[in-house]
Amino acid sequence: MKEQNLENLSIVGNPNRKRKSNIDFGLADELNKYYSNPENFKRKEEQEKNKVVSPIENPIINPNQNLDGYIHVPSLNLYFTKERILEGKNWYDCHKDLQSNNQRMPTIPEFIEFLKYSKLNFPDVYKDITEVRDPWRGEWLDADFKLKGKDLYINYNHILDSKGNLIPKNSEIIDKNTLMKDKTPGISLDDYILKNHTSQGLPNKNVKSGDFYYWFPKSDNNSVAWFVAYSGRADLNWGRSPSVTYASLGVFGIAQVFDPKLAGGLK
Repeated sequence: MKEQNLENLSIVGNPNRKRKSNIDFGLADELNKYYSNPENFKRKEEQEKNKVVSPIENPIINPNQNLDGYIHVPSLNLYFTKERILEGKNWYDCHKDLQSNNQRMPTIPEFIEFLKYSKLNFPDVYKDITEVRDPWRGEWLDADFKLKGKDLYINYNHILDSKGNLIPKNSEIIDKNTLMKDKTPGISLDDYILKNHTSQGLPNKNVKSGDFYYWFPKSDNNSVAWFVAYSGRADLNWGRSPSVTYASLGVFGIAQVFDPKLAGGLK
């Protein structure tokens, strides 16, 4: 094999300078262009800012749990049910039934990641969730909204206490960049799930317009999150009562961690 001459090899430098190398400098020139553009660094910062983080770190799955009916999402290392389950139950009862079956309800950011993964790898599941068609379908999400003083909080990662009450393990003031007005229509679903959402999973103020309906979080202290699609539209609604029930309103459950303490989650 003929030895290549690496003399004067440079990635960052003048792309028009005389080169003595036999190497194709096309890639080096492309790297120069990329790293000289400050917009690329801004995009990287936005991606890190919006990175999906599960409330359960390093989840450890119960080794005795049958995962044949689940979809593994590698970016989260979580297993979601392949089908909507617990249809016809309200938000409270879905939480209770899931946790009694070694499962839990997905948070909004986790559901976003599930949508991204299923769109590429399980398109039938993605269509079942998002497609504008009959019949009406909906999913509960693990988020409720409470007003404390003048601040609106998002609560998530709910667990049952010893008395059977749902207690959020995470409670945060709504991100200041959250889109806090209704869009009917609409926002772009693709732009929302791929880029323009906050770390809490809510659309941010820069989300592109589209035909996906959006209702912002309400301060009535009786609102939770759901995702709905039917023949009229598909929408995100952060202002639904947790007590309502519909025949096709259920949840895509997540296989619960084997030991939350070992997994770095619940204490």
